[in-house]
Amino acid sequence: MTINLANTVHDATASAMGFRYQERFALLELLNANDEEATVAIEALDDVQVTANGADLLEQLKHSFAEQPKPIDLKSTNLWSTLRIWAELLPSVDISTTSFALVTVAPLSETSKLHCLQTKGSDRKELLAALRAEAERVMEEVQAAKVAGRSKPHVKRSPGASAFLALTDKQRAELLEKIELRPNAPKIISLEEMFAKRLDTYPVSQRETLSRKTFEWWDSQVLLSFVGRRERFIARHEVLAQLSEISAMLQSETLMDSFSSKQPPAVFNTHEMLAKQCDLVGAGPAMLRRARISEWQARNQRSEWSAETPSKHSKIVSYDERLVAEWEYHHETACEEMLEDDEVSQKTEGLKVLKWALEKAATEVGSIESTITSPFYVRGSYQVLSIQGRVGWHPEYREKLGFKDEG
Repeated sequence: MTINLANTVHDATASAMGFRYQERFALLELLNANDEEATVAIEALDDVQVTANGADLLEQLKHSFAEQPKPIDLKSTNLWSTLRIWAELLPSVDISTTSFALVTVAPLSETSKLHCLQTKGSDRKELLAALRAEAERVMEEVQAAKVAGRSKPHVKRSPGASAFLALTDKQRAELLEKIELRPNAPKIISLEEMFAKRLDTYPVSQRETLSRKTFEWWDSQVLLSFVGRRERFIARHEVLAQLSEISAMLQSETLMDSFSSKQPPAVFNTHEMLAKQCDLVGAGPAMLRRARISEWQARNQRSEWSAETPSKHSKIVSYDERLVAEWEYHHETACEEMLEDDEVSQKTEGLKVLKWALEKAATEVGSIESTITSPFYVRGSYQVLSIQGRVGWHPEYREKLGFKDEG
């Protein structure tokens, strides 16, 4: 997989975005496969390997964030790096049941001899001769530079040229006959929207949510496939089953967990009131970090549910009342146990309430719904409510933080 960014970006970022592109593109390819038993793997024999109707399609993906990527032509580095990979793969594949696709977001040069690769069964003799001539020219110039003691030219293209020339005439012809070129491929930011539009058998109101949640499930399946916790190839029927399951849950208005396994970005914001509530009882850095992370998770989960249907928002409101009621028992105890006018005692008792909210509340209060088994929602919702002032930790948090007394 090759990915070019318009500006200089850390290599790790480029690699991460390249892998995300492969993931999303593979899911679209699998859904579009005309075979109920089709499967796909990422980074198996190639960037994306689709197996359908008894044949393998090996795909090389070339992505770029540039507004106007450089057109691909006979001298393109991406072309020759791809030819190197496929030439080296030839001994390990059955060419009669294997085809290859070079998928690039770049356009195709108008004058390029590569145009024939866009049409299956087209005459490719002229292109074959041109590729061989270009490969020979590259290697001749590399050899000439070596003899002359100069730095070698064509550093990125020469491995591809060498691998191509190392094939027999028959192998080169067979490989070229099985190659498809797909220029002007969609960029990564378009793939999720394209997937949503592909879900035309589902209600329009569900498609955006279906797309998002299916990609979340897909990401986890890809990860599991890499660590050996599931089959390496993911089947099309698995995707269809997941879509049906998500759709059924949306129709039943069941709450679905989207954030228990997610972590906030390295830099994220929470309301300053959360920190004030924690500081008031002397919470340490680790406890404050847990409070911030759980608040981020719950806040985003609440926002997602509220946007889906009014009934889900009603569940949130109703459950908040339950959370407040349970909190009151513990906060009242803190008020009773503290020593009057003793700030150390007040902090100690208040810290117990915060620890309860973060450590025990999820078990004692119970889940908002049976499908939500992770404690993140209870922990984080208490932090959301603390920002609003509906709950707090210090026995006198309302006075100290300026919340008005409830009428």
